[in-house]
This record gives sequence, C-alpha cells and structure tokens, in this order.
Amino acid sequence: MRWRMEFYSERQGILARYGVEAPTPAAAVPLGREALLAEHPPKPTRRRLSGFEQAQRVGGQDASGWVLYRIVKGD
Repeated sequence: MRWRMEFYSERQGILARYGVEAPTPAAAVPLGREALLAEHPPKPTRRRLSGFEQAQRVGGQDASGWVLYRIVKGD
C-alpha cells in the first residue's frame, strides 16, 4: 500500500512530503523518516540535551526537530 506522509519542522518553518510503500502506517513511519533525514540531515549538536529537549523527543520529535504531521493512504 502507498502512504503519503508530511513532516513539519517548527524550527525551520517548512513542511516536507514523502510517499512510501508499506503494509501499514506504523511500518511506513520509519521509511518516511529515512527519506526525510536523507534530504534534511540533522545538524550535529555539541552540547548535552536539556531535560525539556529530551521530553520533546518523547512527544514525537526526533533530534532534528521534525514531527510527523500527517499520514494518509496514497493514490
């Protein structure tokens, strides 16, 4: 099944769209993140994350600040 995914970066203020083939939405998320990080690689950090930044990651953000905004069945 084809899935269309949108990721949003609040820091950069941009929306990135990707299409992936996967049997379920849960299986599509890691594939979409791979495509996202290939196009928008994370910037290296030199400091340790604060407790707040660590908590944000638990809420769905990865280290680069991208969040899965929407996932729908593709055409």
